Amino acid sequence: MDILELDVQYRRKVAGNRRTLLLKLLPFLASSTAYFTLLPPEPSLLSTVVKCLPTFSLALFVATQAKSAGVLTPYARRIFQGLLFSCVGDACLVWPESFLAGIGAFSVCHISYISAFGWTPLQPLTFLVIEGLMALGYAMILLPCLSGIYTWAALLYSVLLGIMAWRALSCSKRLASAGSLIFLVSDLLVAHDKFCTSYPLARLLIMSTYYVAQTLIALSVTSQKISWKEN
Repeated sequence: MDILELDVQYRRKVAGNRRTLLLKLLPFLASSTAYFTLLPPEPSLLSTVVKCLPTFSLALFVATQAKSAGVLTPYARRIFQGLLFSCVGDACLVWPESFLAGIGAFSVCHISYISAFGWTPLQPLTFLVIEGLMALGYAMILLPCLSGIYTWAALLYSVLLGIMAWRALSCSKRLASAGSLIFLVSDLLVAHDKFCTSYPLARLLIMSTYYVAQTLIALSVTSQKISWKEN
């Protein structure tokens, strides 16, 4: 078998893998398109269901990808768990009175992601940069708008979100790294819209960045290496 034939076979395999991934992502693409097409008024049961479906579809994508690989690795399992808790957070944020519960659900989501990304290599400089930027954004943008329990809730959540981004950037997974940074932007938009000043197209900006972030993190399971212990 010559090199040219091997190259053709490799290209066909890559194209086949891409088509398979696209098919697995179809429920997410359909549900997210439905969300941005409908944009049902909030709060309502319809908006809750339509908003949660794309994230739930990504959780199903991770589960389907693990089934295709023949093993649910600890990394995939924790990303799957994080996406499920994100669904709970999505539902809570639709209802203003459940905003704190939504922060709690997304906090558990980030803990799951942190557990997936691991603690090695440590990269303390990345930690200092990320948390420094989070502290600066919190103090200059959010703190003047906050009061009561939200002052501390937003602070603790910002620290946890920064840790999640730090670990994603440290684990050498490009998709997860990009997703974590976009997650920072999305959550900053949520907080600014909720506590400071509402702005035109806020919902579109928040949800588009959020779905992109979650999609990239979910797709990171496709690049994981499976050891013989996990198989």
